[in-house]
Amino acid sequence: MREQLLLLIRISKPDYNKTLYEDYKLYMNPQMAFKKDNMTAGQKDIMEGAITNIPSKLLYSTDEKKTWKLLGDITLMHKNNNAYIYCMYGLKYDVKYYNAKSNKYFYPIPWSYIEPLWQGNGTEMIVIINTSEFINKFLKAAKQKGLAHSYGKVHYDLEEKLQDKEYLHLAMNDSFESVYHKMADGYELQKEVRFTIICPDKPDHYELQLDNDQKLKFTTIPLSYGKNIGVELSNLEFDDTLGLPVRFSSDIKYYESE
Repeated sequence: MREQLLLLIRISKPDYNKTLYEDYKLYMNPQMAFKKDNMTAGQKDIMEGAITNIPSKLLYSTDEKKTWKLLGDITLMHKNNNAYIYCMYGLKYDVKYYNAKSNKYFYPIPWSYIEPLWQGNGTEMIVIINTSEFINKFLKAAKQKGLAHSYGKVHYDLEEKLQDKEYLHLAMNDSFESVYHKMADGYELQKEVRFTIICPDKPDHYELQLDNDQKLKFTTIPLSYGKNIGVELSNLEFDDTLGLPVRFSSDIKYYESE
């Protein structure tokens, strides 16, 4: 089923968001950093990068694979692809939130999504309105740096994938496959879209400089503890073939509720 990405959203402190809307930089964390305790509850995931939990034996060879010795038994295997990630919330079109009579689309972002990402007073939501411009800037910047790159939505199907031998083979041979699969366990509320580069140099983090031509359109919204956010789009225009919105008014309204 074809999906339509309408907006990209990120929740963080203003100091972190300014890196994007003032400097046009993506501050990208290594994938394995999301397993660490210093991440917020919504960011931390001990299963990040897991590729199988099928019980198996770990062997090693000291004679160019002529003979093998048993190192130990394993029940969970992770793969570090040297991937660096910029995570966002993808607000996608869902017909159940569209009112044809008023030609408005009202999308609720629940507090249950916001709370694990809450960083105290001052936490804000940054919204990128022209998503296609942002995506093109990411692709262009990564290509200019000569970095392998990818972007896409996260699939919350890792529990079943960990028992799938075909997935293990694919994840072992593809640098991006294990980046886009996570456990559900509440993470599915994040509706995450990831922008990923591979950097073999293994820095603590990677700052990808986008073309700073001031063409990106941002909105920043201060958040209140315990409050839901509603996003209202109006004057939608639809593709006649797919029935998906291709344009909407730049006058987006935001509502706060209990």
